[in-house]
Amino acid sequence: MMDTPARVMMYSQDSYGLGHLRRLTNLANELVRRRADLSVLLAVDSPVAPFFELGDRIDFVKLPTIVKKEAGVFQPARLLSSYSTVRTMRARLLCESVRGFRPHVLLVDHMPGGANGELNETLELVQHEGLPTRIVLGLRDIIDDAGVVRALWQREGVYETIERYYDWVMIYGSADVFATAEAYAMPPTILERVQYCGYVCNMGPVKATDRVRAKMGLGGEPLVVVMAGGGHDGYRLMQTFLDARSLVGDRAGFATLMVTGPFMDDDDRKSLRDQARQLGVEVHSSLGDSLSHIHAADVVVSMAGYNTVCEVLRFRKRAVVVPRSGPSAEQTTRTRLLAERGLLQMLHPRELTPRKLADAIARELAGTRRHVPENTPGLDGVAAATETIVSFLDRTAPARPVVGREVLRRESASLVPQRT
Repeated sequence: MMDTPARVMMYSQDSYGLGHLRRLTNLANELVRRRADLSVLLAVDSPVAPFFELGDRIDFVKLPTIVKKEAGVFQPARLLSSYSTVRTMRARLLCESVRGFRPHVLLVDHMPGGANGELNETLELVQHEGLPTRIVLGLRDIIDDAGVVRALWQREGVYETIERYYDWVMIYGSADVFATAEAYAMPPTILERVQYCGYVCNMGPVKATDRVRAKMGLGGEPLVVVMAGGGHDGYRLMQTFLDARSLVGDRAGFATLMVTGPFMDDDDRKSLRDQARQLGVEVHSSLGDSLSHIHAADVVVSMAGYNTVCEVLRFRKRAVVVPRSGPSAEQTTRTRLLAERGLLQMLHPRELTPRKLADAIARELAGTRRHVPENTPGLDGVAAATETIVSFLDRTAPARPVVGREVLRRESASLVPQRT
């Protein structure tokens, strides 16, 4: 164990989603549970960061929120300032936070250089000021279409950034589902630092199903839980579900709990509540214990966010999953791969109609679709990732060689396949 308290800092750009922030808080909570001498500082820009349940010895720095418009293009979410001004603010906050906190491990989520390279100055700071910091990259299993990611990474110098600054790369997924490193053409010098951790799933305790159902006033009828993640783009799924519920009317034979997510537009949420009230459907913006309600569900209807899908897999639930249509191919790709394994039923957004959704739910309730729970990939990503981070805490940060940028750029470019 270290002579001084261990310090871990985590960076994530999540804007109006919940996925990255939920994944980091799962890791942070497990780290402080395992090590009494450890504290974690999160640097995040999600507007809901203050409301997440954080364990002792975890704090956060709130960056001004930006939103992604398309690959590599961002704009301020709330401030009436230019993007360049907000980017400068964020970059300086990150630099000063690392300089002051002096983390032993810096875990960077998803974007090796940060949004539009805002983290690059911080990475240089660690290298040139001799901070005792190991730098670790955490990547979701699927980022986007492989060709899109390769082109973006090459254009923005991501391969060079990983090669130059990062000591380790943790992939939150399984190579037998999606071979992330190979798909995104990581060169051999990076591949030797890559670890597939398995999926990072909230493995927290859950209430007994009968307790959850009793609190909802349910008898023996099946329960369908409908979830839209953060909810920013969940209105269409929720509206289609209510229309599907209306189609079957009193013959539905199941109870429903809808969770819109905190980012759904207020007018859209009100419209859903008004329609749901007539159908006897319970609607919540969020739940304090969503995990227990997924556990209690007979069928889950949801969008295809990473964390929600992992929780569905954890409890081996029958599910109808509707991936987001864009701006990336992430959700569609992951949902298709899991559907091919017989782990869930995918309904493509272009096929999302009340009748097709009603039929898909009926198949899950009746158990007529072949469900293959033994094909579930490893969900022990929290344990594997935290074990890796802990193992770095007791090592001295390596003196990574400073290689000339032009030399590195040429070497990196020679290893990256060109798009044809």
